[in-house]
Amino acid sequence: MRGPGLADCPRPGPGQPCVEECVRSETQREMSPGEVADLVCRALGTPQRVLAATELRGGGFAAVWRVDLDGGRTVVFKAAPPPGVRLLSYETGLLAVESHYFQRVRREAPGVPVPEVLHYEIDPDQSGGGDWMVMTFLPGTVLYELQQTAPPQELARVRRDLGAALARLHTLEGPEFGYPGEGRRRGGSWRAVFLGIVADLLEDADRLGSVLPVPADEILRVLDRAAPVLDEVRSPRLVHFDLWDGNILARQGSSSVLRLSGLVDGERCLYGDPLVDFVSSDLFGALETQPEHPVLTGYAETAGWTEPLTEAARARIRLYRAWLYLVMNVEIPTRAGIDAEQQRQRAELLTGALAAVAGR
Repeated sequence: MRGPGLADCPRPGPGQPCVEECVRSETQREMSPGEVADLVCRALGTPQRVLAATELRGGGFAAVWRVDLDGGRTVVFKAAPPPGVRLLSYETGLLAVESHYFQRVRREAPGVPVPEVLHYEIDPDQSGGGDWMVMTFLPGTVLYELQQTAPPQELARVRRDLGAALARLHTLEGPEFGYPGEGRRRGGSWRAVFLGIVADLLEDADRLGSVLPVPADEILRVLDRAAPVLDEVRSPRLVHFDLWDGNILARQGSSSVLRLSGLVDGERCLYGDPLVDFVSSDLFGALETQPEHPVLTGYAETAGWTEPLTEAARARIRLYRAWLYLVMNVEIPTRAGIDAEQQRQRAELLTGALAAVAGR
């Protein structure tokens, strides 16, 4: 979980190594280009000639490499954190979850651009242990970088595409609410699962020594008081949860207009309220207060919405914003390069989100 100006460094574009001042988080497995090349060749199962293996150092959780093969083919290698590192409780088994997410989306929502999983493996004897995955490479540039150069109307077109993609993604139902995978928080009530996730995060904060701007019991009390509105959510839908601009790719299409070309980093997905995805896709804003926001416009057109968001829906989004900002504060001890000013910014975001939930 990260955000521009609030994390270790901006995510680089495809094939661009991170600048020197980026710092590796303890969750990012250290590997050599040779180790990555060997695993990619083994995964693809046919003789391959690796021309280059370049680590993409902009993320703050997993190790991600671009691997260029002979013949012009490029794939992405991703490795889970090594054993024994400090993680949030919901961060166990994330690579298996990401594999599940991409495979289901490609199978059941084929118009949504996500990578194809070419190989996933749990391999405790390779590269320090843990699981790893090889995926197809999606061309494009992350939206965070395009913010600096692209015309506003083209950025709005990409966000409209994102809204349409989310409307298709949210048709995918799950068997119950919560996180896929063994031993992770889930159940039959969205309210109970949501409050359980929050309680888990607060326990993580105590275990990791995370500094929160509001006492843990007050955070839980504020969210619990507002939580009855979550009882409106009856059907668990697949949500991405981490759609900030560093996880959205765009490129020029045949008409030379910038269009959505990829959604990446699906490792934090879960089955819940579709409105969850309206928070990270407007990370520092309040999308629910902007009826003409392009994400909402694209979503409404595809989903067939004819009415604006209800007050209850807006209240749910405020709860999810507090949840996201809580994650961003709790994870700080496990991430590298977050300075005092960035910690202060994250604390202010959480404090403001909790005040909004409480109606203050």
